[in-house]
Amino acid sequence: MNIDHKLSHRIFRATKDSWLLRPLAIFCATSLLFVLATAVAMTVAGTDGMSTMMDRFLASTVSLGIPLLLVWGATALAQRLVNRERPFDDGQGKALITMVWTGPSFPSAHASLAFALALIGTFYAAELYGPWLWIGAGLVAWGRVAVGVHYVSDVIVGAVLGVVVGWASTIGLILTLVSLNVID
Repeated sequence: MNIDHKLSHRIFRATKDSWLLRPLAIFCATSLLFVLATAVAMTVAGTDGMSTMMDRFLASTVSLGIPLLLVWGATALAQRLVNRERPFDDGQGKALITMVWTGPSFPSAHASLAFALALIGTFYAAELYGPWLWIGAGLVAWGRVAVGVHYVSDVIVGAVLGVVVGWASTIGLILTLVSLNVID
């Protein structure tokens, strides 16, 4: 067993046996990503009283949807190319959560999307969020390892992929919208 597998297994075991860490890890692994996405979507949509709800919804959908779709696509492609088994398929033991959809483990799509959301949220409202989105993204990544569905390297590479593709796609989207005179 290599160091990545050993470290991942130790995090999983410590979480499994803890009355405090177990529910925290389950929340971070399954629900925190949706909390982050909702916060960022509401921020990007804005509260401009002059804009209609549909305009705010459309702005949020485009500003978040395109970068997140590209991050998810890049992650899915990397997963298919690497095709790594998940820890619970690799003999670590039963995961603490039930996976509805199980695909390859490497890289973590949850970590990719969480870190892309942190980047996008920071881009639009750094003063509002400070480090909180990044801490939340880190907790999502930790939770995925702690519940036994990813290895540490899965979430590290997922985080890097989310930041890189999220940054490139957000900048590309903004430059495109500026060149089309959609935004100033």
